[in-house]
Amino acid sequence: MPKSTTTVDTFASPDEFREIVLALERYPEFLPEVKRVVVHEKSAGSALATFYVEVKVGGMDVKTEYTVRYTFKGNDISWTLDKSSTLTRNEGSWKLTETADGETHAVYENEITTNLPIPEDLQKLFADQELPRMMQRFRDRAEA
Repeated sequence: MPKSTTTVDTFASPDEFREIVLALERYPEFLPEVKRVVVHEKSAGSALATFYVEVKVGGMDVKTEYTVRYTFKGNDISWTLDKSSTLTRNEGSWKLTETADGETHAVYENEITTNLPIPEDLQKLFADQELPRMMQRFRDRAEA
Protein backbone atom coordinates (compact mmCIF):
# COMPACT_ATOMS: atom_id res chain seq x y z
CA MET A 1 0.00 0.00 0.00
CA PRO A 2 1.32 3.49 -0.73
CA LYS A 3 2.57 5.55 2.17
CA SER A 4 -0.14 7.43 4.07
CA THR A 5 0.60 10.75 5.74
CA THR A 6 -1.50 12.90 8.01
CA THR A 7 -0.88 15.78 10.41
CA VAL A 8 -2.38 17.27 13.53
CA ASP A 9 -1.74 20.43 15.52
CA THR A 10 -2.24 20.57 19.27
CA PHE A 11 -1.68 23.04 22.05
CA ALA A 12 0.20 20.31 23.95
CA SER A 13 3.98 20.71 23.95
CA PRO A 14 6.12 18.30 21.91
CA ASP A 15 7.28 16.67 25.17
CA GLU A 16 3.68 16.11 26.28
CA PHE A 17 2.67 14.73 22.89
CA ARG A 18 5.77 12.51 22.76
CA GLU A 19 4.81 10.99 26.13
CA ILE A 20 1.41 10.00 24.71
CA VAL A 21 2.99 8.46 21.60
CA LEU A 22 5.55 6.49 23.63
CA ALA A 23 3.04 5.19 26.21
CA LEU A 24 2.39 2.21 23.92
CA GLU A 25 0.76 0.08 26.61
CA ARG A 26 -1.92 2.77 27.08
CA TYR A 27 -3.12 2.80 23.46
CA PRO A 28 -6.15 0.57 24.20
CA GLU A 29 -7.44 3.33 26.51
CA PHE A 30 -8.04 5.72 23.60
CA LEU A 31 -7.66 3.77 20.34
CA PRO A 32 -10.69 1.43 20.15
CA GLU A 33 -9.18 -0.78 17.44
CA VAL A 34 -6.15 -1.57 19.64
CA LYS A 35 -7.31 -4.29 21.99
CA ARG A 36 -4.02 -4.99 23.76
CA VAL A 37 -0.35 -4.03 23.63
CA VAL A 38 2.48 -6.05 25.13
CA VAL A 39 5.73 -4.12 25.56
CA HIS A 40 8.54 -6.68 25.51
CA GLU A 41 11.38 -4.24 26.06
CA LYS A 42 11.79 -0.50 26.35
CA SER A 43 14.82 1.73 26.81
CA ALA A 44 15.65 5.40 26.37
CA GLY A 45 15.99 4.98 22.61
CA SER A 46 13.97 1.95 21.55
CA ALA A 47 11.10 -0.39 22.27
CA LEU A 48 9.72 -3.70 21.05
CA ALA A 49 5.95 -4.14 21.31
CA THR A 50 3.22 -6.46 20.06
CA PHE A 51 -0.12 -4.95 19.09
CA TYR A 52 -3.41 -6.88 18.99
CA VAL A 53 -5.76 -5.01 16.66
CA GLU A 54 -9.32 -5.50 15.41
CA VAL A 55 -10.65 -3.37 12.53
CA LYS A 56 -13.46 -3.45 10.02
CA VAL A 57 -12.30 -3.09 6.41
CA GLY A 58 -14.83 -3.15 3.60
CA GLY A 59 -17.39 -4.91 5.78
CA MET A 60 -14.88 -7.56 6.91
CA ASP A 61 -13.78 -7.98 10.51
CA VAL A 62 -10.00 -8.18 10.53
CA LYS A 63 -8.04 -9.30 13.58
CA THR A 64 -4.29 -9.09 13.48
CA GLU A 65 -1.29 -9.02 15.72
CA TYR A 66 2.11 -7.68 14.89
CA THR A 67 5.36 -6.85 16.62
CA VAL A 68 7.22 -3.66 15.78
CA ARG A 69 10.57 -2.25 16.83
CA TYR A 70 10.56 1.45 17.68
CA THR A 71 13.51 3.79 17.70
CA PHE A 72 13.27 7.28 19.12
CA LYS A 73 15.63 10.19 19.07
CA GLY A 74 14.32 13.49 20.36
CA ASN A 75 11.00 14.19 18.70
CA ASP A 76 11.52 11.70 15.87
CA ILE A 77 9.93 8.31 16.48
CA SER A 78 10.03 5.54 13.89
CA TRP A 79 9.18 1.85 13.71
CA THR A 80 9.63 -1.20 11.51
CA LEU A 81 7.90 -4.54 11.47
CA ASP A 82 9.62 -7.26 13.48
CA LYS A 83 7.11 -10.06 12.87
CA SER A 84 3.52 -10.76 11.90
CA SER A 85 1.52 -13.51 10.27
CA THR A 86 -0.71 -11.01 8.42
CA LEU A 87 1.56 -8.04 7.65
CA THR A 88 4.60 -8.12 5.42
CA ARG A 89 5.45 -4.46 5.97
CA ASN A 90 4.68 -1.94 8.68
CA GLU A 91 6.98 1.07 8.68
CA GLY A 92 6.29 4.54 9.85
CA SER A 93 7.25 7.58 11.83
CA TRP A 94 6.11 10.45 13.97
CA LYS A 95 7.85 13.80 13.53
CA LEU A 96 6.99 16.31 16.23
CA THR A 97 7.86 19.95 15.66
CA GLU A 98 7.51 22.75 18.18
CA THR A 99 5.68 25.77 16.79
CA ALA A 100 6.61 29.38 17.58
CA ASP A 101 4.09 29.44 20.44
CA GLY A 102 5.34 26.20 22.05
CA GLU A 103 2.63 23.97 20.63
CA THR A 104 3.08 20.83 18.51
CA HIS A 105 2.76 20.12 14.82
CA ALA A 106 2.79 16.31 14.44
CA VAL A 107 3.34 14.49 11.15
CA TYR A 108 2.48 10.79 11.03
CA GLU A 109 3.56 8.55 8.13
CA ASN A 110 2.86 4.86 7.76
CA GLU A 111 3.18 2.20 5.09
CA ILE A 112 1.53 -1.18 5.64
CA THR A 113 1.44 -4.19 3.35
CA THR A 114 -0.74 -7.14 4.24
CA ASN A 115 -1.05 -10.66 2.89
CA LEU A 116 -4.78 -10.66 3.68
CA PRO A 117 -7.19 -10.84 0.71
CA ILE A 118 -8.06 -7.13 0.87
CA PRO A 119 -7.69 -5.15 -2.37
CA GLU A 120 -4.99 -2.48 -2.22
CA ASP A 121 -7.41 0.33 -3.16
CA LEU A 122 -9.67 -0.67 -0.26
CA GLN A 123 -6.68 -0.69 2.11
CA LYS A 124 -5.71 2.80 0.94
CA LEU A 125 -9.28 4.09 1.36
CA PHE A 126 -9.37 2.62 4.88
CA ALA A 127 -6.07 4.31 5.79
CA ASP A 128 -7.15 7.65 4.33
CA GLN A 129 -10.36 7.57 6.40
CA GLU A 130 -8.96 6.15 9.63
CA LEU A 131 -5.68 8.04 10.00
CA PRO A 132 -7.30 11.45 10.59
CA ARG A 133 -9.56 9.86 13.24
CA MET A 134 -6.57 8.26 14.92
CA MET A 135 -4.68 11.57 14.94
CA GLN A 136 -7.70 13.28 16.50
CA ARG A 137 -7.65 10.66 19.28
CA PHE A 138 -3.95 11.29 19.95
CA ARG A 139 -4.59 15.04 20.02
CA ASP A 140 -7.55 14.62 22.38
CA ARG A 141 -5.46 12.43 24.67
CA ALA A 142 -2.59 14.96 24.74
CA GLU A 143 -4.95 17.83 25.45
CA ALA A 144 -6.88 16.04 28.21
